[in-house]
Amino acid sequence: MSRRKEPLVEFLIEAPWQLGVILSVMAFVFMLFIFPAIFAHNKVTEGLALLSMMLAPVVAGFFLLLAGASAFFAWRRRGLVDKQNSLESLRALSPKEFEWMVGEAYRRRGYLVEESIGNGPDGGIDVILRKGGRTTLVQCKRWRVMSVGVPVVREIFGVMTAERADAAMVITSGKFTQEARTFAEDSAVELIDGPKLLELVQGVQQREAGEAIPPIVPPPFGKAPFCPKCGSKMVLRTAKRGTHAGESFWGCPTYPEYNGTRPAS
Repeated sequence: MSRRKEPLVEFLIEAPWQLGVILSVMAFVFMLFIFPAIFAHNKVTEGLALLSMMLAPVVAGFFLLLAGASAFFAWRRRGLVDKQNSLESLRALSPKEFEWMVGEAYRRRGYLVEESIGNGPDGGIDVILRKGGRTTLVQCKRWRVMSVGVPVVREIFGVMTAERADAAMVITSGKFTQEARTFAEDSAVELIDGPKLLELVQGVQQREAGEAIPPIVPPPFGKAPFCPKCGSKMVLRTAKRGTHAGESFWGCPTYPEYNGTRPAS
């Protein structure tokens, strides 16, 4: 399943930069040596052989340029993840930067990620995640104030059903209405609000050498941590659906009034 067919240029910019370098070398060798060796001795095609030799540096340079763009794009995505330190920084991103940041965060969690560089129509899908034979469709909402309502959740659920995907997610820098949460509970749609997203992103951030990753410190009188939203002692839960199905996590005991979570390890 694919959201849309990508142009070659966009595909190569999204791909690892090494692919562009390999294609550059292959194109140069083929056009400068192999193609002329095959056709240069034929009077009908010797003009094509000469043209191939003339264009070899141009085509090779084109692929090298795309490799450079790919390297820059990868560097940009890494920076978007590593610089997030608050909900305000998440909400300061542009909608497209928000999508790239989400994609990079899940890429660091071991997912194969398909995303879009441009701003073209996406059919309600901003990011596609693949892992363990499962496909998850993601819609991203970088909203500063508004809560994500049930129409957005219904839309991604409809796309998930039509595309026969395994799961769907809506990720926002803000929060969800109660109606959206209720609908998601009855479907295979996973909702990730601002605090949960920030926790996920900070969990995969690359830190400077020697900088310790802050652990989740349990309260002195028990093993469970406190809920980051209401302060209650959390309970150990197991995700039943979505991309994290089967994984254990600490959840707020007052769910669904509060949806605070922390990783179990």
